[in-house]
Amino acid sequence: MVHDSTGLTCKEVVELVTEFLGNTLDPRERVRLEQHLLVCPPCTLHLAQVKTTIDLTAMLRTEAAPGDANQELIDRFRSWSRK
Repeated sequence: MVHDSTGLTCKEVVELVTEFLGNTLDPRERVRLEQHLLVCPPCTLHLAQVKTTIDLTAMLRTEAAPGDANQELIDRFRSWSRK
């Protein structure tokens, strides 16, 4: 755990990451968090991992596969499971 001149702990940073990324963090807290990130590689890595997770999940398709594709998968599974 890193303690810096802002008095912000790594645990507090983890708790504030969502607000930080959503731009809903109080401006003073945002500055404190950014200062902490300058001296704490583990928290910087954590922030990058959360950003990556958000970016990747945004890329997931939400629409369903075409009906015939679903049926084809079901048929293949049934055929495979009978063997």
